Amino acid sequence: MTYVCVGRDPRDAGFSWSNHLANMDLNALFAARRNAVGLADLDELPPGGPQEIPPTEIERFWQWVDNPAPASESSANLAGLVHHIRTFWPAPASSSNLVLLHYDDLQADLEGQMRQLGRRLRIDVPEPRWPQLVAAARFGEMRRRADQLVPNRGENLWRDNTEFFHRGTSGQWRARLSGDDLRRYHQRIAELGDPEVAGWLHRDPAAN
Repeated sequence: MTYVCVGRDPRDAGFSWSNHLANMDLNALFAARRNAVGLADLDELPPGGPQEIPPTEIERFWQWVDNPAPASESSANLAGLVHHIRTFWPAPASSSNLVLLHYDDLQADLEGQMRQLGRRLRIDVPEPRWPQLVAAARFGEMRRRADQLVPNRGENLWRDNTEFFHRGTSGQWRARLSGDDLRRYHQRIAELGDPEVAGWLHRDPAAN
């Protein structure tokens, strides 16, 4: 088994999560979870069902950033994202079953990254097949086929399947976070105590 992990700038990941929350039907989500594994382990679930989602994009972003849940107990927060990348860090050449990719590299050179991944997974792709595979993996094509590709499509978790594939670009945070916001964000990142992983996620050349 080979484990493939994709890291993304947490600021973009946070706004992506914000969009997912706004697009998610929480009642459908908890109904699906109840049917799959029950809800007994969710001690803090309010009796009336899931809590209201914060109304604004920036409020949802900060909820994700500041969520104090331990990284080992939640993947839906900044701490969980950093912890998840740490479990792959570093992915040395000797670890043949670990592959760590960066979202920005996939955007910059999707075909090159796909070919590299294919080699790591020892998948022999006929050369004439590559253009079709790369075209199918591009964000616009996935958005066009949202009704077929959206996760959990049979459980009606998403209010709009197309919005699951919202933008998919890097650097969205630049138009959303002020100088004060960035200072607050970096203070939270520092509290997590993993500057090496944070530097790689932010594409800090010193971390590469």
